Amino acid sequence: MTASPTLDPKLRNRLLRYLHTGIEIPKYFPGCWTAHKYFEDFKPPVLQEVFLADKNNTEVVNIILKAFHDGHFTRFETIAFTLAKCLYHGSERVKEITYRAALEVCKTPEEMMMFNNFLRHLKTGNGRGWCNFIKKWYVNRDPMELAKEVTRVRARHGRSHKTLVAKSHMKIDVNDYARDATIKYIMYGIKRARTILANAPGTEDIFDYIEKVESMRHCEDPKDAAKIAEENHFILDHVPGHLLTSQEVWEVILPQMPLQQVLHNIQRIHNMGFLTESSTTTAILCSLLTNNDKIKASKVTPIEVFIIVSNYERNSKPLKYEKAIAALEKQQRRRQRQTFNPESKVWEWTVTQRHPKEVKIWGIDQKPNKTVIATLHLLINHTWTLTTPTKARYLITLDMRDHMFKGLHFCEKYAPSKKSKRKDVVANNGGGGDVDNVQPAVTRTKIRQFAECFYNSHVSPGNAAIILMLQLLKREKHVKVAVFTEQGIELIDGKKCNDIEGTAMYLKKQKLGRVQLDAPIEWASKLNEKFDVFINMIDRSSRYMELEKSARGGRGPAGRFGPPPTNNDVVDHCPVRALERYRTKTANPDAKLIVMSLASHRSETTDGSHEGILDIVGIDEHVPKVMDAFVLGQFK
Repeated sequence: MTASPTLDPKLRNRLLRYLHTGIEIPKYFPGCWTAHKYFEDFKPPVLQEVFLADKNNTEVVNIILKAFHDGHFTRFETIAFTLAKCLYHGSERVKEITYRAALEVCKTPEEMMMFNNFLRHLKTGNGRGWCNFIKKWYVNRDPMELAKEVTRVRARHGRSHKTLVAKSHMKIDVNDYARDATIKYIMYGIKRARTILANAPGTEDIFDYIEKVESMRHCEDPKDAAKIAEENHFILDHVPGHLLTSQEVWEVILPQMPLQQVLHNIQRIHNMGFLTESSTTTAILCSLLTNNDKIKASKVTPIEVFIIVSNYERNSKPLKYEKAIAALEKQQRRRQRQTFNPESKVWEWTVTQRHPKEVKIWGIDQKPNKTVIATLHLLINHTWTLTTPTKARYLITLDMRDHMFKGLHFCEKYAPSKKSKRKDVVANNGGGGDVDNVQPAVTRTKIRQFAECFYNSHVSPGNAAIILMLQLLKREKHVKVAVFTEQGIELIDGKKCNDIEGTAMYLKKQKLGRVQLDAPIEWASKLNEKFDVFINMIDRSSRYMELEKSARGGRGPAGRFGPPPTNNDVVDHCPVRALERYRTKTANPDAKLIVMSLASHRSETTDGSHEGILDIVGIDEHVPKVMDAFVLGQFK
């Protein structure tokens, strides 16, 4: 068969953006994949366009495989869903290659079941190719490894091993007794499987391991369950639901967990009341957070640890609207069984017998453990250089004025004072945004309000920008850091940037000024400085409204991409066109621009027709990986 035609570059770029960020436009939203109703909308549209032009285009599958092996994608859902869409739109040849790629991609039961869940929703699969795919997934694994995976994960995403084995009409080779023992266990359970394959060679070790897992599942005594888990090195997936509120079990399985999983379970352990000052769980947790071997083996980033510690310090985490309502209702029911202690400022239980539904939240009103918080802050200092450097040349420019830390409009809201009846006009002191000209005739009242990042409300834009900057500064060799000033930008001494708090104090003392996104590029072009990546970190793109009208040329509403000014007296301050001029002058066609709008989603540096431009909205733990993928040219 002839080779597939080369994919159109624009379609290729759209597909790569989707694989890495979950959206086709050059913009990254935290949690953007879960925000889309991908089944009803049949996303991504780029695949429909590709297969509408040529149903035999197999290059799409090769692109998906390359993105998977490069490892810079943020969520496995995009990889699995695009493969499912290839089965939905492609020809028989494409389906054959897609199933082959799915075997290579779906390494764990969770990934395989997620892929099958997408096939179920798209109403595709279940043919001969799908049956062969399922059979090969179970046959290609070592029998003992298969038994461990099957007992670890029984079902995910609405799919179970029993359903998949039954639907695929799987038949194991008559001489493959060890593998057949696991399949029989999936279908019939341990007792009948032992009866069917009694004394079959190679099955004793398989059945012994499965029986240990089953004894853990049916154990009612937490101490006995902890002993079984310790002897067999079981992990969190092996623990049944009725034992997940046992402190003894958590103390045994915590050392078996990777560092990233430990971090994401800190709040859960705290809510059950295990992280008291004198508990052994706290000692175990702190020893894991300072274990050099675990830290080096992990791929944890500083911003991920900082988000976790910020959420833990406030004893909460970002919730969606529906979950926030449910959490409020649970809190109201909990308050009926609690009283408020004015000395400790903590809600204390008035009952000693725990209701089954209250066990998981018995310690939710306890103050965060200071020892754990201090250990998490120390962990940040060990994670600066864990990720692989990109070896690119960076110019990072930050807005470090008060609104990046203290809140919207310098933490000041205008409200009438109760003590005074004066109605003096108060002049605005440069809060920025779209309200610079508002002058309410009321006295000023300060409110303690912290700035919030989009999606992660417990992280301020200033701290997020400093952490991302420090990671690049400590990891890369060619990085220059600057701040926005009234004249454009001003370079700072990177050697004075060591930790988060010290860097924040140092940057606030610089000659700070209003944001002009093209200023770093124009500065580099004027001095003929060579950079591969320009990164601008601000809280919101509407800061351009602070500038005089003569300095807003080439910018649309709310700082978005706009056409060049028609008046020759007005200077074009569009960062996209400034980057294009810089590429031509320095003969660097691959120069890139990243604009991080940390506190607003209304960011649109480009209209999507330009290459090498990326908007990042808000902050989450995947942002460093998205930036590295973009810098390394994974989006084209």
